[in-house]
Amino acid sequence: MVRWRLRNDGQRPLRLVSALQPHARFHTEEVDIGPELPPGGRAELALPVRFSEPPGTVVENPFLIVRVRERDTEWRVLARVRVTAGHDGEPMAGDSVALSVDRVGDD
Repeated sequence: MVRWRLRNDGQRPLRLVSALQPHARFHTEEVDIGPELPPGGRAELALPVRFSEPPGTVVENPFLIVRVRERDTEWRVLARVRVTAGHDGEPMAGDSVALSVDRVGDD
């Protein structure tokens, strides 16, 4: 299980639609999440993850994709992080997260 802390820095509420972690070595199928996050609001997202790396292994660029809806517009938020397998093989996040946001349908 991994936990992501989410924060709405915008001025409008966001509906959290779904989340997935599609990396082959750090994987969660897409799940519906559904709650609304008000402006300035925070939430924690806990996701089961398939991660089976030996201790000390570094996995570059695993990522979380969260689909959010603001009014009638849907956005894809991509969070990339470096993950290292801990002493017992558990995933441990690096210190920084790189974020990007794209409007769904603008591909």
